[in-house]
Amino acid sequence: MLSPFATIRSSLLVHFKRLALSLDLDPVALARRAGIDRRCLEDPDLTLPLRAMVDLFEIAAISSGLDDFGVRLAEVRGLPDLGPINLLLREEPTVREALRTFAALVHLHSDAIYLHLDEGNDPIFTVDFMGTDFGPCRQAMDTSMASNLLILRWLLGENWVPVAVCFAHSPPTSRARYERFFRCPISFHHDFNGLVLHPRDLDKKLPASSPVLRRQVERYIRSIDVAPSDTYVHRVTQLIAIALPRGEAKSEMIARCLGTNCRTINRRLARAGLNYSGLVQSVRKNVARQHILSSDRSLSDIAGLVGFGSLSAFTRWFHQSFGCAPRTWRRIQRGQQRR
Repeated sequence: MLSPFATIRSSLLVHFKRLALSLDLDPVALARRAGIDRRCLEDPDLTLPLRAMVDLFEIAAISSGLDDFGVRLAEVRGLPDLGPINLLLREEPTVREALRTFAALVHLHSDAIYLHLDEGNDPIFTVDFMGTDFGPCRQAMDTSMASNLLILRWLLGENWVPVAVCFAHSPPTSRARYERFFRCPISFHHDFNGLVLHPRDLDKKLPASSPVLRRQVERYIRSIDVAPSDTYVHRVTQLIAIALPRGEAKSEMIARCLGTNCRTINRRLARAGLNYSGLVQSVRKNVARQHILSSDRSLSDIAGLVGFGSLSAFTRWFHQSFGCAPRTWRRIQRGQQRR
C-alpha cells in the first residue's frame, strides 16, 4: 500500500497565512487544528504531511464560509514555487516537453501528487492526489488545478485560456471566482480533474535555452532526487490511477505503458516492500474515498471510476475494504465533518 507519510513542501503555507489574515482568520490556530507546526507558516522549505495540508484548507474553507478558498489561495500565491522544477521547465524546447518534465518531477515537490499529460486529439493535463485515508480534498484540488493553470500561463502567455476546465467534485455555491480565474467553460462532476488544452498549445516553442544551464539544472535535480525505487513506485501508482476508470489497470497494461513486462514490475515493487495487487487496492481505495467525499456522484458512477463493471461488485468490494456499505460510509464521514 502507499506510504501513510506522503509529504509536500511548506512553500504554499506562507501564502496561506497571508490569505487567512486577510479573511480575519487566525492562521496559527487553524494550523494547530490541522496538526501543523506553526514554523511551516514561515519557512517555505520545510516538509509536512500532505494530509495535514489538505485538512488545513478544508478547515479554513469551513471557517471562512468560502467554498472557493482553494482558488483564492492560488490567486494570492501566483506562480507556484516548485523549487528546481521551475528552473527546468523553462529550459525545455516546447510546452509539450515542459509538461512531461513537470509530470515526471512533481514528486520532488510532493510524493502524493500525480500529473499526467494525455496527448490525444484534445490534450488533457490531469492532476490527482494519492495518499492514505484522505478526507475531503476539494480545496487542495482547486489550488492544484489553479496552480497548473498559472504554470501554463507562465509558459504560454498571460492571456492564454484552456479549452475547458474539469473538476470531479460538485459545483461551488457561486461559480463567479472560478469563471474570473479560469476564463473558460468549467465542468463539475466530471470523470477527472484536469485542464483541456488546444492541440497547438503543446507545440509552442519556448525561448531558446542554454545547453550549459540545462545540464547544470539536470545535475542539481539528480543530486536531490529520491531513490530510484521510490520514483518507480510513484510512476506505477500514477499509471494505475489513470488506468482505473478505463478498466485497464491490469499489470499487463501497465507493463506495456512502461515498456517492460509484469515480472520486472513485480520485482521492482518487491524491492520497495510492495506488490502490484496491493498497490491497485490502495489506489482504488483512495480514488473511491475522494469521489464519495468530494462529490455527490451516484455510486454507480463512482463504481465505474474505480474500475468496477457493476454497482453490486463495487458495493461488495467496498464493504470488504471499509467495513460497511458505501452509502453508510458517506453518511458517517459527512456527519463527522459537520461536528
